[in-house]
Amino acid sequence: MAANLANWKIDHQCPQCGASVLLDETDRLLACPFCRTRLYLVTPDHFRYHIPAPERQEKDMLYLPYWRLKGSSFAVQANGISPRFIDTSILATNGAGLPRSLGLRPQTMKLKFVSPDMGGRFLEVHLQPRAIIPAMEASDPAEHSFYRAFIGEMISLVYAPAYVENRTLYDALLKRPLSAWQEETITAAEAKPPNWQVRFIPTLCPRCGWDLQGEKDVLVLTCKNCDSAWHCSGTALAEVPFTVLAAATKEAVVHLPFWRMKPHAEGLSLDSYADLIRLANLPRVTNPDFASIPAYFWSPAFKVNPALFLRWSRQMTVFQPQGKACETFAGRSCYPVTLASQEAVESMKITLAEMIVDKRRIYPLLTDMRLSADEIMLVYHPFLVGPRELIHETMHLTLDRMALNYGAYL
Repeated sequence: MAANLANWKIDHQCPQCGASVLLDETDRLLACPFCRTRLYLVTPDHFRYHIPAPERQEKDMLYLPYWRLKGSSFAVQANGISPRFIDTSILATNGAGLPRSLGLRPQTMKLKFVSPDMGGRFLEVHLQPRAIIPAMEASDPAEHSFYRAFIGEMISLVYAPAYVENRTLYDALLKRPLSAWQEETITAAEAKPPNWQVRFIPTLCPRCGWDLQGEKDVLVLTCKNCDSAWHCSGTALAEVPFTVLAAATKEAVVHLPFWRMKPHAEGLSLDSYADLIRLANLPRVTNPDFASIPAYFWSPAFKVNPALFLRWSRQMTVFQPQGKACETFAGRSCYPVTLASQEAVESMKITLAEMIVDKRRIYPLLTDMRLSADEIMLVYHPFLVGPRELIHETMHLTLDRMALNYGAYL
């Protein structure tokens, strides 16, 4: 499914002054243009939105749940890895005759967060989000995969308004019948659990109290006062270990973030760079020192299209780039982190599958293979700024600047 390059819009009130603030669905920072409040939005599991019902609606509202999935899907198949972009909504409850998708409606309307003071009943969710992609694959036998990863994912629950009249379920927006209503076969609840409430975290550095910096869709906030980086862990900010590789030139440079992961594999030897060379049959001259050098997996910490993400993950892991490191943001232009570290960890199997030589033996083992990260670090790499591309200073590989603009919508 191709990207439509249009984020859904969410209308929300500033919790400080009550002013209306329009958010993109990818936004995690609420920045009020009136009172200048900056808050980080968090939720225990996933965000829940609803399409507002028409005003002066006298009917009792019944809300139909839909999963919203958006992200990069990688399928390991017999002929290689198939990357594609997923952008879909699908009915999350049981009910014959109900629309299977929200269609284009959320793109043309402003959504709102589900709040505890909302009236109406909410249909129970039966389909779990992780079951959606396998269900799509099962519908087409030709799409069989040894392993599948959904990376850079954005999963949310969207409720569409409906009402019941004369044992018929109607669309509350179009006032058209949807299906016959059988109360005894569909479960709906009026109460909303406490974890449905969106929470807000002040964007102040836990270490020094300074204002944290970051774009509205950033996942790692930085403090320029004490040179620290922070991400949201549950309902609090946790520190992120990072390093910035110094540029060797005085030309225009931008630092792009990458996740560096030290793998821990069960049933597979990946303790050193020598192990990685053997597994991937890399074109490297044998060197005894490689056995004492740790192997690292790399992943972009920013969103790009799936094919480009896979290529950069492989190239960085093969090259194992190094450089003079420092732990300060001073005087450096750093691109925002928009891909979480746990997403990068999930990408290690895909990177391994892309590099591995003995695919016939390893591919069937991927699903049950345990591959985790003993160590994760955020590393900012210097890229020379060209007219239309960014050039990695040591690897001399190019990244089209338009690919970053495209990634902002993923």
